Formats: sequence, structure tokens, C-alpha cells
Amino acid sequence: MEEKITVRMTDTYLFDFTLYQSVHTYSKLAGFLTNILGAAIAFMGIIMLVMGKIKPVQIIFYLVAAVVFIAYTPLLLKYRSKKQVKGIERYHVPNEMTFNDEGIQVEFADKKETYEWEQIQKVVTTPKTIGFYYETEKALIVPKPDFGDKFVPILTLATKKLGSARVHLR
Repeated sequence: MEEKITVRMTDTYLFDFTLYQSVHTYSKLAGFLTNILGAAIAFMGIIMLVMGKIKPVQIIFYLVAAVVFIAYTPLLLKYRSKKQVKGIERYHVPNEMTFNDEGIQVEFADKKETYEWEQIQKVVTTPKTIGFYYETEKALIVPKPDFGDKFVPILTLATKKLGSARVHLR
């Protein structure tokens, strides 16, 4: 079996995927504490306003600080996604991806890369993309629309080659 697709990366798809990765960051202690700190700053400002310790205008500073802590990561990821799509060669041009029994071949800008199924650690889905992790922090990212009518055959092949424990669909 062999299935070929053309992948066209955009900053929207890359942001979707990186936001998925950061959800795991949020579940770790540092990400959790960042969100708690943002919420604590907001509550502290509200409590101080109710107690009369600050003027109503000053609550704006507390709320802005809270929003900065909570929104920093998504805003940073959006900025980085735009920058990466412009700066990374493989995202400038369409990638021809071939999925077969041996693995995944990627061709772009006169370059050819091969990833054997043994290299693929896991497959994950986000609302807009599928990621094939070939290293802990590196993945081949495929926007779902780029699969076309080959989505089911490709994911079936990946599940067959990797086992259902390494293919995380939702």
C-alpha cells in the first residue's frame, strides 16, 4: 500500500499544533503555576479593591498583569508560528509525503527525507493537524485538509505499523 499527499503548511496550522504541545506544558508544574499566578494577581486586585486598599482605576493594572501571565504563552506561540512559516524552508514550499509499508518519505525543494516506522514514536491529533513524532520534540505536521480522501487509509497504516497505543486519536 502507498498513499501520497501534498502538504502545505500555514501559520494557522502550525499554531494549532504548537498550542497542542503547550497544553502539555500547562499540565506540568511551571505552566500550572503560571496560570495560578495570573489568577492570583486578578483576585488580589479584586480583593484589594473591595477592601478599599486601591482605587478603582488601579484594578486595571492588576487585571492587565493577570492577562499577560495567562495569555503570554498562546500569544508567543502565535508569533513564533508566523515566524517559523516564513523562516523554515520546508514550510515555504509544498511537501510531497508518501506513506507506505517502510515509512514516510518527504520531498520538498529538491530534498528527500525518509522516516522509517521504527523512528515514529507516536501519532497525535489536534483539532486541525496530525503530528507524526520522529523525535521527542520533533514531528512531521500534516494539516487535516491535506489528507483529502486518504485520511483513513493513512491512519489505518500508521495504526497497523505503530500499534494503537502509539496512535493517539481524539
